[in-house]
Amino acid sequence: MDIKQPEQAQVFGGQTVADALGPARLQRLLEISTRLSSTLRLSELLNLVMDVSTELTNTEAASILLVDRSSGHLHFVASTSGQVPENTVVPLEGSIAGWVVRNGRSLIIDDVKDDDRHYSGLDEDLSFKTHSMLAVPLVSRQGVIGALEVLNKRNHQPYTSQDVALMEALASQSAVAIVNAHLFNQSDLLAEVMHELKTPLMAISSAAELLSRPEVPQERHGLLIGMIKRESQRLSKMTRDFLDYARLESGRVRLEMEAIHVAEVIDEVVHISQSQAAERHIIIGVDCAAGLPTESSDNALLADRDRLKQVLLNLVSNATKYNHDHGRITIAAQVVQNKVHISVADTGSGISPQDLDHLFERFYRIPGSEQREGCGLGLSVAQKIVEEHHGHIEVASTLGEGTTFTVCLPLTAL
Repeated sequence: MDIKQPEQAQVFGGQTVADALGPARLQRLLEISTRLSSTLRLSELLNLVMDVSTELTNTEAASILLVDRSSGHLHFVASTSGQVPENTVVPLEGSIAGWVVRNGRSLIIDDVKDDDRHYSGLDEDLSFKTHSMLAVPLVSRQGVIGALEVLNKRNHQPYTSQDVALMEALASQSAVAIVNAHLFNQSDLLAEVMHELKTPLMAISSAAELLSRPEVPQERHGLLIGMIKRESQRLSKMTRDFLDYARLESGRVRLEMEAIHVAEVIDEVVHISQSQAAERHIIIGVDCAAGLPTESSDNALLADRDRLKQVLLNLVSNATKYNHDHGRITIAAQVVQNKVHISVADTGSGISPQDLDHLFERFYRIPGSEQREGCGLGLSVAQKIVEEHHGHIEVASTLGEGTTFTVCLPLTAL
């Protein structure tokens, strides 16, 4: 991946940046600078940058793309022009944002339809028509980390040199704030990890201490050994989840994509999950519709087989843990509008609406479930894996009846 260091910003008729911006815009930028430096929640930060971009350039929409250093691609992380799926990939080669990132320079395009680098397919996906664009690099000490775009200046006006000066100044401050937010989130994750590890470690330590005491009856030794075994297994699973989450968050996961035989993968998941379900007399049923993709299908499901199994195993494991004894789990699969939908439904107690909104947050556990195995990262990991496959997870639940998770993955014509 060839990303140049940014060139010196152009000078506007011999003016300083302050002169180019004007006193009102400069004052507004100074106000925003304080907010940017104090905002450490990445989603809040990105929304703020887009709102300010559209306000100060009098434009319709804005978007932010960040570089994934491991894959060499740009990822849409925020957009006001529509519901851009998280991690929508834009190649560095052959895109307007890619040119800006690779060259470290701003770019004005008065009419994107005349530029071969514009990806019109995204406009179609969002039902949004891009006419004009101003794109500037997001520059930090590490170099160019992404691009900030504003789309369609209002009243069909062209973007000006003042707009460029303003956006470059805003992008410079935003890049520093984005890097700081990433660093804070990493340290925050580490603190949460240490907090979560403390509970099983203390349980193991306490059980080992009791085993060493001669006054503890021999008949209790088996109970204490069982506790050590359970907490060790819990610790092992938590460690795997932490590592998976960190790798996915940093973009270090490499997917081994291949055409998947969907029904076979589901059968393997059922086989692995049977023993856990059988302990509570829970039946696992399968309902696979005709026409599911196989290795030789024209419209194939390209996925990392092991990672897809990991997602489904997590969903089935949760369906078992939160189900009733003698309950039922149904794994269903069908093709819907050129996507594969794989759902895992249980007959448990269901999830309240207020908890549904937080299910995929890291370390979130439904109140009352804290004593169950796990650390609240499983669904976060599953969601990130699915998003790496350019898909998404849906969830629906009714209290007293059960919950259904549905994994939606796109098909690819071979």
